[in-house]
Amino acid sequence: MKKQKLLFATAILVTALGTGSMSQNVKAETAGVTDGAKLIVTKTFPDYVDSSILMPKLNYKFQITAGDTGIGMKDKSGLEIISGVTAGLTTEQTIAYDNSVKPSNKSKTATFDFSKVSFPNVGVYRYNVIEVDEHVEGITYDTKKWTVDVYVVEEGGKFIPKYIVSTESGTDKKSILFNNSFKTTSLKVQKKVTGIAGDKKQAFKFKLLLVGNDYFVDGQEVALTKITTGGKESLSAIIGQEYTFELKDNEQVLLDKLPVGITYKIDEIDKNKDNYKTQATLTKDGGKSVDYTLNADKKTDFTADTIVVTNTRDIQVPTGVVGTLAPFVALSIVAIGGVLYITKRKKA
Repeated sequence: MKKQKLLFATAILVTALGTGSMSQNVKAETAGVTDGAKLIVTKTFPDYVDSSILMPKLNYKFQITAGDTGIGMKDKSGLEIISGVTAGLTTEQTIAYDNSVKPSNKSKTATFDFSKVSFPNVGVYRYNVIEVDEHVEGITYDTKKWTVDVYVVEEGGKFIPKYIVSTESGTDKKSILFNNSFKTTSLKVQKKVTGIAGDKKQAFKFKLLLVGNDYFVDGQEVALTKITTGGKESLSAIIGQEYTFELKDNEQVLLDKLPVGITYKIDEIDKNKDNYKTQATLTKDGGKSVDYTLNADKKTDFTADTIVVTNTRDIQVPTGVVGTLAPFVALSIVAIGGVLYITKRKKA
């Protein structure tokens, strides 16, 4: 009896791995095939390679449900394919990420454990595994639907999961992997000084506030570059804290790794002072500019924002100067007229 069970288990393993794998002495745990009752799901961000970009703080959910394809058919081992049993199985697992995650630890795993499932008989119990799309702005979820076959055998009078096989499509056996991505955007703040009395060498003070939210919490650093005639300087702004800086004419600050969905406020501290008229405009992705109210909340999206703050100052004649000079101007005109009259009389 034991010999028969061993042969039966071996047949199942051959089916799960394929004869090619067995001939190469590949063990039961290989790509897409797990020896035992636990199914491991891996999640990663393939395109996330820049550690200066903030990883969103977010929980990603994965669900397993009873499969409905091929039910009632026989697999190569001769076992019947049965719709998966979910009683006793935790059908949802969560993988948590936060803002501290970097490219070096971007891959995480979750485990579905079939050891407490009450299987009624031997067979191939089929399931499907998906990632739940929770429609968070800036996040791209993986839409793959994985097929999972749990091979159940009888041992010690109990029906136990012996091997687990996962396939992405067709019969290609692969370990379950969900690939996700997230987008960033950019914000540029540029200074302009105009008018015949505008001082292009004057430095104007600004303040920037990045407002934290559920996905990007206070205290996290966001990369910032200050661009002047002297070159570029790499700096950083802290979410939840005002960041102050100075700009002269044609200078700018650039946040080109700004999270999508975060709120910012930009203000010129000394706006409309020293006879300057301060105006600001907002342009999205090089399109048409619109007025921007300084220190107003603005939420980032997939399009790049450019805010240009312009200070204009023109010459104005001081009040009273014209009135003070008028009598002298009148007298001068009379004197000139008198000189011309006398000159003409002499010539006559």
